[in-house]
Amino acid sequence: MPPSQQFYRAIYAYPWDVVQEEPARFGEIVSAQGISAVTLALSYHAGKFISPRSTRGRVYFPEDGVVYFNPTLSRYGKIKPYPHPEPEIREVATRLAETSSLEVNAWVVLFHNTRLGISYPDMTVRNAWGDRYVYSLCPINPQVADFGAELVRDIATTLSLKSIVVETPGFLPYPHGYHHEFAQVQSQRWIEMLLGLCFCDHCLHESHRDTGIDSQGLRLRAARIVDDYLESPCEVPPDMAYAWITADILRDEELAAFLRWRVRRVSALVKRLRATLPDNIPLAVIPTVQRPTSTAWLEGSGLEELVNVADFLEIPFYEPTASRAIADAWDSLRRAGSGQAARIRAILRPGPPDLNSGRETEAAVKGIAELGIRNFAFYNWGFLRRHDFARIGEALKAISS
Repeated sequence: MPPSQQFYRAIYAYPWDVVQEEPARFGEIVSAQGISAVTLALSYHAGKFISPRSTRGRVYFPEDGVVYFNPTLSRYGKIKPYPHPEPEIREVATRLAETSSLEVNAWVVLFHNTRLGISYPDMTVRNAWGDRYVYSLCPINPQVADFGAELVRDIATTLSLKSIVVETPGFLPYPHGYHHEFAQVQSQRWIEMLLGLCFCDHCLHESHRDTGIDSQGLRLRAARIVDDYLESPCEVPPDMAYAWITADILRDEELAAFLRWRVRRVSALVKRLRATLPDNIPLAVIPTVQRPTSTAWLEGSGLEELVNVADFLEIPFYEPTASRAIADAWDSLRRAGSGQAARIRAILRPGPPDLNSGRETEAAVKGIAELGIRNFAFYNWGFLRRHDFARIGEALKAISS
């Protein structure tokens, strides 16, 4: 069970946005909305972000694949993190702890890292044709797993934290993570699933060793299915794509076994991450960037497995309406198992593109809370216009009793 604590009321934030506001002032502003914690990015990837709150410009390009603290590089093996070049940004977590009343949580993006993928291409996911996905480190590679464990340990021992929130501990989905992704082939979940499978040497060898499946044969079948589709005149709508995924998994027992093996291995890695942390620093896991949450298996995440090895599941219920967010929360509780509501943290976006442009934020918070989930975080300080940010306080007041 997670350590006893007050309800989690957090705002996600980037160090570069906090620096512009000044950490002490940032703490005052967010505390006024009933927020008691900040979940701060300490390991992050590239981006192109519109910044409604920025005082130094409107479009920000974060440094790719760096960490926002001062790592002890001697801790690491072959893969080492890249510290952000500006000392002020590396000190934001420390300054927040010193100058504000906010609890500080570390938001750690583990294996979505193009900078590291380009530096260590042999550590990345490799698809059925041997193409390397430089934005995605493979969690089955032992040196990648060592890096993830050491990064979590380094952050926990360097900073004063309330918890660590880990994102991308598994396999990234195919359509997420690289600059200027483009195709003139219609994208849908069926083909994305097949393109997203990793068949690097470690995945091939260890899946065969652990399950007995013919992993090479599965790789060839996956390649052939995609090749046939790319040669066909067909376009596949979303409902048909989901039906084809179901049919393929039911038909191909080795594919089903391979997908289950990925879930077990990612869960084992998360268990290792938890073991690296002191008992007083809980580990929360963001299981997926997929919608709905039930498709987390595409990334090697299983809610049933992860809830038994992490202290919390921190789940983004990013949906266009409150009713969809509430339904996803209900299903996530069902999958996590009876009595696990206290171990789930909900993340909501109180503005576009979610929750009817944010107007249904209070309804979503109330509905999810009525299911028994009482821990909430909101995304993201630097992205939210002032009137969208103000919805957070209104929503939290509605469940304060």
